Amino acid sequence: QGLIMAVGVADAAPWRSVLYPSTWTPGYSQPGTPSRFLHDFSYAGYRMRQAEPPVRMDRVLDVTQAPYFADNTGASDVTAVLQQALDDAGAVAGGGVVYLPRGTYRVAPPAGKPYALLIHHSNVVLRGQGATATFLYNSATDMRSKRVVQVSPRDTTVSWTSASTAATALTQDAPNQAARIQLASVSGYTVGTWVVVRADLTAARSGELNMGTTWTSLPGPSFYRQVVAVDAATRMLTLDIPLRQGLLMRDNARVYRVPAHLSEVGVEHLAIGMRENPTPGLAEEDYTVQGTGAYQVHESTVLLMNHVVDGWVRGVNSYRPPSNTQDVHVLSNGIDLNYARNITVEACEINKPQYKGGGGNGYLYSIRGSDSLFKDSVAYGGRHNFDFRSMHTTGNVLFNNRVSNGEKVSDFHMHLSAANLVDNTTLYQERFEAADRSPYGTTSHGVTTTESVFWNTNGAKAPAYGGSSVVRSQQYGQGYVIGMRGSATGVDVAVTTKTAPADFAEVSTSGNELVPQSLYVDQTQKRLGRAVEHDARALVYQAENLKPTSTPDPSSTGVESGPELGGIRYHNTGAVGAKVTYTLYPRTVGTFAVQVRTKRNTGRGQYRLDVNGVVVGGTRDEYSATTQFAEAELGTVTFTDLEPKAFTFTTVGKNAASTGYNVALDAIRLVRQ
Repeated sequence: QGLIMAVGVADAAPWRSVLYPSTWTPGYSQPGTPSRFLHDFSYAGYRMRQAEPPVRMDRVLDVTQAPYFADNTGASDVTAVLQQALDDAGAVAGGGVVYLPRGTYRVAPPAGKPYALLIHHSNVVLRGQGATATFLYNSATDMRSKRVVQVSPRDTTVSWTSASTAATALTQDAPNQAARIQLASVSGYTVGTWVVVRADLTAARSGELNMGTTWTSLPGPSFYRQVVAVDAATRMLTLDIPLRQGLLMRDNARVYRVPAHLSEVGVEHLAIGMRENPTPGLAEEDYTVQGTGAYQVHESTVLLMNHVVDGWVRGVNSYRPPSNTQDVHVLSNGIDLNYARNITVEACEINKPQYKGGGGNGYLYSIRGSDSLFKDSVAYGGRHNFDFRSMHTTGNVLFNNRVSNGEKVSDFHMHLSAANLVDNTTLYQERFEAADRSPYGTTSHGVTTTESVFWNTNGAKAPAYGGSSVVRSQQYGQGYVIGMRGSATGVDVAVTTKTAPADFAEVSTSGNELVPQSLYVDQTQKRLGRAVEHDARALVYQAENLKPTSTPDPSSTGVESGPELGGIRYHNTGAVGAKVTYTLYPRTVGTFAVQVRTKRNTGRGQYRLDVNGVVVGGTRDEYSATTQFAEAELGTVTFTDLEPKAFTFTTVGKNAASTGYNVALDAIRLVRQ
C-alpha cells in the first residue's frame, strides 16, 4: 500500500539507520531481512577518490599567443585554432593544458562534425581563467544532436554493450556486490586489463524485473572494470569495483576485453553559452517536425564525456550570451556522462535551457555511466535537472548539490539504473523521483532503479507543480529513503504492482540529527582510512565561480596549484574602502558558521566581511611573511529565509609590514550548525 510521510519538527538525539551501524562493512544487511543492504558507494569520483584531479601547471598552451593568436573578443570564429591547440596538446607524451585566458571565444560545429571542439587524446585539459572570466560562445543555432565540447576517443570499437565474440563465459553466477568472478579461462587476462562484465536481458530476466518480455531488446547490465588480480588455479579475476547487480550464467554472463578509454582529461574554469534559436516551434513534440526550432536544437549538448575514465569537469558554468534576447543559457542539454567512469563533476552550475520538450531535451546533468561523483554543483530550470538512465548507470553519487526549479522532476528515468546514491541533495521547488515509468518510452522506461539511496535530503521548498512529496521512491525490489530535513519533507513510497514491497523509509526523525550526515563521506573514509571529503554540513562557494556585483569589478581570477580546485579571485585595490560583493544562495534556513579561505602573503591588506549589511567577525589581516593558504572562521550568520544574501568584502586597511591592500579569496564555506 502507499504511504506518504513527513519528518517531525521536534529536535531529537543523534540517530543511525538500522542499515548503517557504526560497525558497518560492505556486505552488511539488516538482521532478519537480508534483502535490505546499502552498497559501498565510496568508489565514486576521479581515481576512486584515491587522489584528487590534478591542477596541471606544466605544458600550458596559451591560445592567444603564438602560434595560435586566437581572437578572444568573440568577433571571429576560432573553432579551427582551438581545435588545433587541443590536437597539439594531445600529440605529445603527457599531453598538456589548452588555456583560454579571459575573454570570449566564438565556436560552432564545422560542416559534417557533431561537435565544435573534440578532445580525443588522454592527458589533455581545456582550461579557462574562471567561469566569470572565460566564455566559450557557441554561435550555431542548428545544433541537432551536436555538442559544443566532446571528450571521446576516435576508436569506435570501445563499447560497454558490444556483441563481442571474443568473450569468456562465467562458470559461476556472480552475486550482487561480487568483486571476484570465475571464468572458463583466464588466459589473456592480466593485472591492469580493462574489461566489460555483462549479461543479456533475457526473457527470463525481463520477467523477473516485472517487465514481461518488453525489455529483451535492451543490452542488459554491463560493468566497465579493471582487473586487479588473476588467480590461474581457480580461474578467478578480481575487479577494482564490485558489481552492482548479480549476473547469471543463465543470461550468458561473460567478460571481454576492451580498448582503454580516454583518461586524465578535464574541462575546467570556464563558462559555456549557446546562441538562442530564433526559429518558431518549441512545443513538446516539435522535435520531430522538420523546420521547427525544436527540431534544430533537439539533443544538443553543452559538454559530452563518452568512454572516459578518471576525468573531471570543475568550475564549468553556463551563461547567457549577450546575443540572446531571452533569458536562456543553452539550447537543450547540459553535461552528459555516457559510458564514462570515475569522473568528478565539481563546483559547476548549469541553468536555463531554451528547449525543454519531449524526446530527451532540457536535461542539465545526464548520468549514463558508472561510479562518477557530482558534488557542490547547481542545476536550475531544466526539464529534468538531474537524470539517471540506462542499465549501465550504477554506483554514481550526487553529493551536496542544489537542484532548483525544474519544469519536471529530477529522476531515475529509465531501464533500471541500479545502486546510485543521492546524498545531501537540496531540493528547491523540486521533486526527486525513483518511480515506475512503465507508461513512457518507445521501449518502456519501466522500473527505473533498484537499491538506490536517498540519504539526508534537504527539502528547502516544495515543488511548484504540486503534490505533497519532495522525494518519491518507487523502486524495484528494495529502495531506501534515509533522513529528511528542511521545510518540505514529504516522502512518497507508494507502490505499483511492479515495485512492491514499499521502499524502506527512515524519516520519522529529522535528518539534522542523522549520523553520519553523509553516507558517501563516511563510506569513503572507512575504505581509504582517511578523510578525503568536506563535511556534509558545509555549503562550498568557490570564489572564482562567483560573479561580483560591484561596478566596476575590482577583481580578477587566476588558476594556480595552491587554491582549492586551482582557481582563485583577487580583489585588486590600492586603497582603503574598495568593496567586492557576491550574491550567495543559502540552501536551508538556520545558523551557519562562516569560513573564508584566502591566500596570504606580504602584499595583502585587511578586510571586513558583512552579510546583508551586518558585520561578521571583525577585521581580518591577510599579511603573512610567507605565502600560505589559510581558512578563518569569522563567526555565525542566521538565515530565516532562502532569499539571496549579499556577502561584501571591504578593504579597511593594511598591516604596517604589508606592501599592498590586495585580498586573494579562494572559497567561502557556510557550515550548518
